[in-house]
Amino acid sequence: MKSKTTFSMDRSSMIFLIGMLLCFSSLSASAQNMQDTIIAHFKILEQVPQEKLYLHLDKPFYGAGEKIWFKGYLVNAVTHQDNTQSNFIITELVNRSDSLVERRKIRRDSLGFQNAFTLPPTLPAGDYYLRGYSNWMLNQEPEFFYSRNLKIGNSIDNTIVSTIEYQQEDETHYTAKVKFTSNTQEAFKNTTVRYRYIENEKLKDKGKRKTDENGLISISLPDLKPAATRHIEVEFDDPQYIYKKTFYLPSFNKDFDIKFFPEGGALLAITHQNIAFKAQGTDGFSKEIEGFLFDAKGDTLTAFRSEHDGMGVFTLNPINGNSYYVIATTNDGISKRFDLPAVEPKGFGLSMTHYKKEIRYEIQKTEATEWPQKLFLIAHTRGRLAILQPINADRTFGRMNDSLFNAGITHFMLIDQQGNALSERLVFVPDRTPHQWQILPDKPAYGKREKVSLQISAKDTNGSSIEGNFSISITDRRSIQPDSLADNIVSNLLLTSDLKGYIENPGYYFLRQDLRTLRTLDFLMMTHGWRRHHIKNVLAAPSLNLTNYMEKGQTISGRIKGFFGSNVKKGPICILAPKQNIVTTTTTDEKGEFIVNTSFRDSTTFLVQARTKRGFAGVDIEIDTPKYPVTSHKSPFRDGTATFMEDYLLNTRDQYYMEGGMRVYNLKEVLITGNRAKPRSESIYTGGINTYTIEGDKLESYGAHTAFDAVSRLPGVSVTNGNEIHIRNNPEQPVIVIDDVVYEDDNDILTMIQTSDMSSLSLLRGADAAILGSRGSAGAIVITLKTGKDLPARPAQGIITYTPLGYSDSVEFYQPTYDTPEKKDAQRSDLRSTIYWNPSLQLDAEGKATIEYYTPDSTAPEDITIEGVDKNGKVCRIVQTINK
Repeated sequence: MKSKTTFSMDRSSMIFLIGMLLCFSSLSASAQNMQDTIIAHFKILEQVPQEKLYLHLDKPFYGAGEKIWFKGYLVNAVTHQDNTQSNFIITELVNRSDSLVERRKIRRDSLGFQNAFTLPPTLPAGDYYLRGYSNWMLNQEPEFFYSRNLKIGNSIDNTIVSTIEYQQEDETHYTAKVKFTSNTQEAFKNTTVRYRYIENEKLKDKGKRKTDENGLISISLPDLKPAATRHIEVEFDDPQYIYKKTFYLPSFNKDFDIKFFPEGGALLAITHQNIAFKAQGTDGFSKEIEGFLFDAKGDTLTAFRSEHDGMGVFTLNPINGNSYYVIATTNDGISKRFDLPAVEPKGFGLSMTHYKKEIRYEIQKTEATEWPQKLFLIAHTRGRLAILQPINADRTFGRMNDSLFNAGITHFMLIDQQGNALSERLVFVPDRTPHQWQILPDKPAYGKREKVSLQISAKDTNGSSIEGNFSISITDRRSIQPDSLADNIVSNLLLTSDLKGYIENPGYYFLRQDLRTLRTLDFLMMTHGWRRHHIKNVLAAPSLNLTNYMEKGQTISGRIKGFFGSNVKKGPICILAPKQNIVTTTTTDEKGEFIVNTSFRDSTTFLVQARTKRGFAGVDIEIDTPKYPVTSHKSPFRDGTATFMEDYLLNTRDQYYMEGGMRVYNLKEVLITGNRAKPRSESIYTGGINTYTIEGDKLESYGAHTAFDAVSRLPGVSVTNGNEIHIRNNPEQPVIVIDDVVYEDDNDILTMIQTSDMSSLSLLRGADAAILGSRGSAGAIVITLKTGKDLPARPAQGIITYTPLGYSDSVEFYQPTYDTPEKKDAQRSDLRSTIYWNPSLQLDAEGKATIEYYTPDSTAPEDITIEGVDKNGKVCRIVQTINK
């Protein structure tokens, strides 16, 4: 909407950018100086605001009933400085099937972007991922959003436990054996179980099975040889128990693929060209291989093997007219043949070596390639130009010190006189001058519930104090094992946030700076392409996507339509939220559009009233609603159960009960037990295997005020165009059923029902919605109201309600104090795994800070992790263990 462009950049920045574009056009038109034009191109890239987001989590995995504490670092994507203008970020928790579990908007406060996801005690155990982005980041591809896979266990909702094993019948067929037991290992005998087998999101098989004396059912699986995503959904069809579980099948296929990456881009008829390769299995993870390179005659040219995470390199002297292939074998004993790309008779090749602190380059061309009139070697780091050097035929090689470049990925390009890239190469430059952090505990060891005082100091390489934005987490080593190979703030901002594709074990590349690590980093540079900047031609104006605005404040916008869809000009608008004391008014412009600035928390329901200029109420109000990006996981998930979490989850369960958490039972009559059972109200339409139901106290604690809010948070549900509900991306809208009365094309009625008035909310999909006939082809939303509750009256003309996604209230990490003998000797257990969390570690003018906390009942070693960025954009991370 045009009025929102005022939020995209401030006035001075926009005027400067327009001036740069005019200057660029003048340079391009006159062609006075090619170098000036290239400099202008990158100056524009550098001046357009770009953002990156990283989330520092308090620990690497979680259990149901816990909180995921996080600090968001929204930084300038070029400089990594904390000077971005966006004041809101979106954070999402998504399950393995890419269904949204929870979405939160976080507002920048005095501590920055900080908040927590509360994991419900009934959250199914499994794989999830956190995703984060700002509205301005939506101008980039989703691959550049923050994303991190998470394991979440559940030892609370464990009345029924199920496990799966696979028995191979022949080369391609398996039988899945699912076992159901109680948490005391008692088998569920003679229990009817419905199952659905889904492959690549399509239903392949479904049916019923009855468990045997050991609580087992068997499901025959079809051909599993082709690579695919597969899962089995099981659900009790039992009068007493409620239970659902999804099992994601591992890859039974040992097949693999190898991709080849000739250095510089193309396989050329030149001498000594390096060929990088990467081998991956069908599960998306690397495969270690070894093999031989052959020419078209079958002569062996060289042997090779992968050196790290399926990556490696070999050297070839490609000959024009010849072809090449490899035969490679995995450590599983599988051998395959792969053809290399065809040899190109014309072209330039840019070869680079990075040894210690020196970067050497060499430029080669094929015999059939003519030397261009002009040739430039340019290099930029995250869009900031670092090298612009003319190249002539007399000197096609050179060297430079890597101190010329900022830490991170530098993109080298060989450019001709038309501005086209003839060859490209990525080089990673490590941070060779990290800040020096020191953490000094006041004692060498600590006992149970003892006070800890830590003196923290940070200096740069010159011994000067540093300023910046930092967060700190301290975890119990007995419960939490740190993952040194996982993505962290250094690997994310310097590496993974600038590359597309999955980077396996990114933390590995920053554990040390020895020659082997730098060599494997170079493999990564040769097998992954620079993608954040799409530089097609440096002599043309950069292609800028500024569709989404920079969210400095919250707004509500839309348009008013009169009879026959005409625009209502100068129509008065009143937007109010009585409970929050929000009242704002405005008038529509010549296009019937309006926008108001306001500030509101999550679950705030607004009443929007509109009239024509003459006060007529017969108008239609259309609200602009955010179009959230489609959820899609960036990284593959590792199959198998996380055995390392077993003790941790027991500790999590005990801590949950110690804090007053309710016990969860899988009984149909009662979902959450209290002092008395609550009867269940049920619709005639619910009860099938494809029905997802929320009832009773669970519904009230779902975090939604209206039925519309609750429906929009159901798994597989998306909302478009303000109030259009869709299930699993079905283009049609589901039918609404309230107390067994069908309402078609009337989603607004959901905004008039409070969740406190609802007894149950069900989502019907597939065959379960067939009971509604053709109307149920898109699924159904079924609501049962509590006894005595009636539908509210419909609002008058020209009035609608609107519940946008507002910002979440800040939450504070609780840590107990044991400053008296009575508190220290209290019987209540202290089982914290996150002992201390501070999203804003404040250093004083001397770069020092003191933090104090009390240890839990555990006397295990404690791991301290500090992450952040200083005022100049240098990325910082320190990990230290105390109480060893």
